[in-house]
Amino acid sequence: MGDVKCLALAVVILGSAGLAHAQSALPLRAEVPVKEIILSDGTRRYSVPITVGATEILAGLDTGSTGLRILPNVLKDSDARRTGRVDTYSYSAGAKLAGVVAEASVSVGDLSGSTTVQLAQQVGCSDEQPKCVAGSIPLSQYGVQGNGLPGEGFKAILGVNMAGADVASLFSGIGAQRWIVDLPRPGESNSGRIVLNPTDAEVQGFVSLPILDQFADRRGGAHDAIAGCLINETTHEKLCGAVVLDTGAPGIRVVARDISRTPWPKATPATLVLADAAGRVRAAEKLVIGQSDQTSHLAFEQRDQVQTRMIFVGLTPYFAYSILYDPVHKTVGFKPRHPAPLGPSPIVVN
Repeated sequence: MGDVKCLALAVVILGSAGLAHAQSALPLRAEVPVKEIILSDGTRRYSVPITVGATEILAGLDTGSTGLRILPNVLKDSDARRTGRVDTYSYSAGAKLAGVVAEASVSVGDLSGSTTVQLAQQVGCSDEQPKCVAGSIPLSQYGVQGNGLPGEGFKAILGVNMAGADVASLFSGIGAQRWIVDLPRPGESNSGRIVLNPTDAEVQGFVSLPILDQFADRRGGAHDAIAGCLINETTHEKLCGAVVLDTGAPGIRVVARDISRTPWPKATPATLVLADAAGRVRAAEKLVIGQSDQTSHLAFEQRDQVQTRMIFVGLTPYFAYSILYDPVHKTVGFKPRHPAPLGPSPIVVN
């Protein structure tokens, strides 16, 4: 264990040295609050204030998608310039937004830049999920991340993962070279925050894990996947695969070709472990399956076309860790937060 601890320390030191070298190139640091909004069905969502042109918008935060996408009748004509290019984007829950690509000046906190956005004109369902909830209500009552509940959700979705897309990942698009996401957590009264272009001091203590090579050049929500396992502490069953964090998808979902089991019972103690490229565990957390305050409902889904087992862990890592996204180095970083009153809690990895 001593050798592993030394290696981990060396990785942190080397990573910090590289970041210090790049610090002079970093643009303006900015910080913006993240607030929790709970839908009438109990789903936790997160909002971020942004400005597009001269219009302020409360957008739904989604680390599992790419691009700022805005519903009709939100912006003024002068807020964005249409390019004539069309764009369609689908989400894991089945919603599909179709519209045109536009260029706009977007501000997040004190950081502003000109980037591409989607002006959605139609909302429907993807071919894979033709009966999704997005197609069940009129567009005038539809809100992104609103679970099909009339009048709930947001008029824009802020997709900030590191994947490429015809509509740019917003933070990269306005000049952020890295960003930290701290979500507000159940049982705490303070709001969360996003830090764009954090300083070298602010990225100290993060353990950076590489995104998996097989997803690094792909578009879509799996782009930021890292290696990890979900362990049942009662039966010692271990499910390993590509772990995907996603603020827009509460709950835990295991998708694979070989799924033939029922979900683990509620109140099952479990551990999520995250590994580096050599398979060494670098971050871990304890959670309890089926607890609403940990958004840890667990479901298994069998898909014959899936080549790699996917473990979609939703919000749970954000409740235990500050998360650092670094598209320059293609890594996702983890720094333990103090345990939240309702968990889950980080585990110190030696």
